[in-house]
Amino acid sequence: MFRVILIVLLVTFSTAINGKFVPTHSAVLDEDNYYLYWLYTKETITFEVQAKTTGYVGFGISPNGGMANSDIVIGWVKDGQKYFKDRFATGKSTPVVDTSQDWTLVTASDNGTWTSLRFTRKLKTCDTKQDIDITESTARVIWSYHTADPASETGTLPQHTKRGTKSLQLLSYGAGLLKTPTIPDDAIYFDILQPNVSVPSDDTTYYCAGFKIPEYSQKHHVIKMEPVIQKGHETLVHHILVYACYKPVNDSLHGFHGVCQNKNMPKEFNCISTMFAWAIGGGAFYFPEHTGYPLGAEDSPKFLIIETHFDNPNKRSDYVDASGFRLTLTTKLRQYDAAILANGHAVTHGEIIPPGVANFKTVGICPSQCTSQAMASQPQGVKVFAALLHSHLLGRKIHVRHIRNGTELPIISFDNEYDFNYQEGRILEKEVTVLPGDEIRTECVTDSTSRTSLTLGGESTNEEMCLSYLMFYPAINLTDCSSSAIPQWVADIAGPNMNISKEPSLKLDVLHVLGPAQFAGQTLYQLFNSSVNWKDDVTVRRFETLLATRPRYVSCNVFGKIDYKVPMFMPSNITKPLPVENNDLCNATTPGTTPQPSGGSTFMAQSIAYVFMTVFLVFFR
Repeated sequence: MFRVILIVLLVTFSTAINGKFVPTHSAVLDEDNYYLYWLYTKETITFEVQAKTTGYVGFGISPNGGMANSDIVIGWVKDGQKYFKDRFATGKSTPVVDTSQDWTLVTASDNGTWTSLRFTRKLKTCDTKQDIDITESTARVIWSYHTADPASETGTLPQHTKRGTKSLQLLSYGAGLLKTPTIPDDAIYFDILQPNVSVPSDDTTYYCAGFKIPEYSQKHHVIKMEPVIQKGHETLVHHILVYACYKPVNDSLHGFHGVCQNKNMPKEFNCISTMFAWAIGGGAFYFPEHTGYPLGAEDSPKFLIIETHFDNPNKRSDYVDASGFRLTLTTKLRQYDAAILANGHAVTHGEIIPPGVANFKTVGICPSQCTSQAMASQPQGVKVFAALLHSHLLGRKIHVRHIRNGTELPIISFDNEYDFNYQEGRILEKEVTVLPGDEIRTECVTDSTSRTSLTLGGESTNEEMCLSYLMFYPAINLTDCSSSAIPQWVADIAGPNMNISKEPSLKLDVLHVLGPAQFAGQTLYQLFNSSVNWKDDVTVRRFETLLATRPRYVSCNVFGKIDYKVPMFMPSNITKPLPVENNDLCNATTPGTTPQPSGGSTFMAQSIAYVFMTVFLVFFR
């Protein structure tokens, strides 16, 4: 109760500063000590930070979560005087005052316990040397505070008492919203949790458990899914997938669990129709008010598999986990049944990333041959409304591209600052229509400069993935549309006339070189690692092109229900790439002339709603 009262006082404190400021988003940066609120327009963003200190408060945007090269503001209130500067950090030292003051202080206050700063800036300031643009990509927010005010504004600041970093989607239509959709009175809940499993001491484990869906007397819609992560396991549980089983599964398997790849796992657990997906850093997901995921209907799945990726780099043996999902269902059906499509590069050794390369692109394709078959009964197509982008440690950028008859359409979703430890679902600003015959490409840019040997596609954290999960309506019979490059088709990167064994496998440690003689007997993995000069950029770019343009295998199905049997295909040419938009307004503007914020007057929410919603969120967090 004390926390609730505290937040009410904080919000009242904020509103008293300027009643027009009604933030739409919030984040807790340091529990009970530092809170962030914000709202944005198409051109500007306004932040308010509230820190439990009477000293200085710092806030900034970082390229990687550290101080170096960060865009920072620092402010405080002393003897009624407000101090505030736009600064730039060159390293772990007092950030220097920026030559272009692009952050504008709106107001500041100190009530003897909390210091509050409200400030604004343009999303793009045109200060390319000392500012960081704020975009739809993941932002690494950094924060700090000190218990005392500095002696002066121009001298060296005392080192912060406490600091931290948090990745956020600052320009989001879903993540971090203060106001969330109303849950109907008839809502019921269904938990899908790991049954107190002893997590193996391996660094990477995929653990599966089966659940019979309750026998509902009528069709329901899932309208909310939220992660239930056991306290203290926030870094152990890296991502969770829920698969729907359409083939009959014996009721006796309800509650059965074990390592997913174990040979003793029931064959009925081989269900790969993705139903829900969540990854580290993500929160609750609310379906748009006109969509819901159907359960309880005659053709709905009757059994679910939860697959949890445990990331245990210290190989601890004392973890016992009961994390999973909570589904919120209602009988008040919405207009459309929703579904989810897994797209990208199939998780195979066809995804090959050379070592020591700062910028290497992997491409996964859902070809037109697949969408034309799967959407034959839906000629008007489907509408994509959300996306979850997924890669592993080497991932830096992810783009989901949309091609129709060789012409590239506006991008479906992207993140140019991908963070492995923050993978939040993204509600699209505008729904995207995908028609029969359209092609979807998921492209991942990786940085392997920390690696000295090949990195291959795989389930381990130290292997790689390049996937997107697209949520759409109306539901159609398609849950997986991915493809894989074929290693045998790119072996000529090591030299001409390569003869590779014909095993029906994509594994580089299974396939062997038969000739030329100097390479004979090597596995394809050994060949790529020892006989290719990956330090030569021309070679790297040629290999990148080979992987993206040579024949591919494709998976196009609802597993256990429909397989469209799309044959091996050649990636199509994009004859008309998407034109690069000229967003460079900097030649027409002057840095440092950020206009005063509107204070949120364009938003319909009222301050009182903000108070009650904040209380609700804090009480039930």
